[in-house]
Amino acid sequence: MKTLVIIPAYQVAPYLKNVIDEAKKYLEDILVVDDGSSDGSGELARDCGVIVITHETNRGKGAALKTGFDYAIRHDYEAVITLDGDGQHDPKYIPGFFKTHDKTRAGLIIGSRVHDKADMSFPRRCSNFLTSRILSYLLHTRIEDSQSGLRLITVPLLKRVRLKSDRYQLETELIIRAIQNGFKIRFTPIKVVYGKNFPSQINHMADTFRWIKMVLEEI
Repeated sequence: MKTLVIIPAYQVAPYLKNVIDEAKKYLEDILVVDDGSSDGSGELARDCGVIVITHETNRGKGAALKTGFDYAIRHDYEAVITLDGDGQHDPKYIPGFFKTHDKTRAGLIIGSRVHDKADMSFPRRCSNFLTSRILSYLLHTRIEDSQSGLRLITVPLLKRVRLKSDRYQLETELIIRAIQNGFKIRFTPIKVVYGKNFPSQINHMADTFRWIKMVLEEI
């Protein structure tokens, strides 16, 4: 399956090279979407020899992912793997996504942190628990982890859905659209590295409000 790794990147220069180097062990085609970084993230990615698309201004993680999705569609990929550029997602889990896809043919496979909460902060655990339970109830489908950004998404799914969100809520919107359009969702276990030095671009109050607004509008 011809697959593109998409890495949305904003101010992640200290971590990005290692993420790219590790991802190259599993897949050759890697796209970094530099979302208006001012720390040299885009230049660093070019030096690593991967494809780079640059947003002149910061537009949000969702917008960066959509830029990557459009590229994958235009260049005839069959699937994408999305992972964050800050080092929290270990590319070593990539083969597990393909194994799950081979078994299930799901359109969306999400890396689930449900069994790996030891290092997750309390606010993050609460947020993921609540959003996953709310989505499970509203969609009548068990959603183990609604917020994980480490995913395999098939291009037929990306071609079918029209995504509106430009920020973090896009990852939830994709779950909603997949189910509404009859695509299967499956989960594969992962562990995530959390550290005090990792940058976070999440504004918990603003992004929570956007998430609630998007869910109420789309379900």
